[in-house]
Amino acid sequence: MKLNSITAGKLLLACLSLLLIASCQENEDPEMNEVGEMIVKFDNQVGNLPMQLQAEGSDTYPYTNANGQPFNITRFGYYISHVRLEGPNGELFIDEMNASADANEVKGYYQVVQGDPDSYAVHLHSIPAGQYDRIHFTLGIKEDGIQEGAVGGLLDRAAGAWFWNWNSGYINLLFEGHSPVSPQEQNALRIHLGGWKNIPAEGEQPQRFFDNNVQISLPFDAAVTVSESLRPSPHIHMDVLKWLESVNFESVNNVHSPAAGQALTPTLAAAFYVDHTHQ
Repeated sequence: MKLNSITAGKLLLACLSLLLIASCQENEDPEMNEVGEMIVKFDNQVGNLPMQLQAEGSDTYPYTNANGQPFNITRFGYYISHVRLEGPNGELFIDEMNASADANEVKGYYQVVQGDPDSYAVHLHSIPAGQYDRIHFTLGIKEDGIQEGAVGGLLDRAAGAWFWNWNSGYINLLFEGHSPVSPQEQNALRIHLGGWKNIPAEGEQPQRFFDNNVQISLPFDAAVTVSESLRPSPHIHMDVLKWLESVNFESVNNVHSPAAGQALTPTLAAAFYVDHTHQ
């Protein structure tokens, strides 16, 4: 069948339109699947001063709490898990979680240890491209997802993980140092906060086990863009003085159980804030 010039022209235009649509769709698909990274940096502070560790037994006291009590810090750190990012347009990223005996398969758990700069940066991968303006995370390690058995990597208690037992769980935050007002040997301060399950009191015995994990939600100072070429880096500060508030080291200096740490847990969330963000 022969086509006149008008019909042929219409067919050619239709074919060109279909090719253009297909071309646009091919170009859009990679953008829809584009992912990027974010590096969340943790900086530990004591008021306006950067945290600096002293040697065990040191009587140099560079810091002073709200009660006017001098102190130093010899060990400090905390666990971070269940990181989540949110954006102003419904963007959502949930960091993958996995506890395994194989250290290479452990995902979503991080340990920030003062004195180990490599631990200060939390690398988040495979984030859907878009804008993000808020971060959520858990200070501590939840019982969910960790079975009673062997776990590797930074969760491995045999390799030095901060772990009490299967009722108390992990130490969420570890603070050690000295203060001349502490009555402990060598004026020691030993405050270990943890606990991952609530076990009710039995009979006349008070409750001993508590879930002291802390849920933290922080807005960024400005929305940031994640893409294949843009890798933002929010800097989160943790201020020890905001956490300790008016703690008296004369009486609070040796905390080693979920029950003893309950009173020191509520002020932890306010100690974290986003100081600035590199886009």
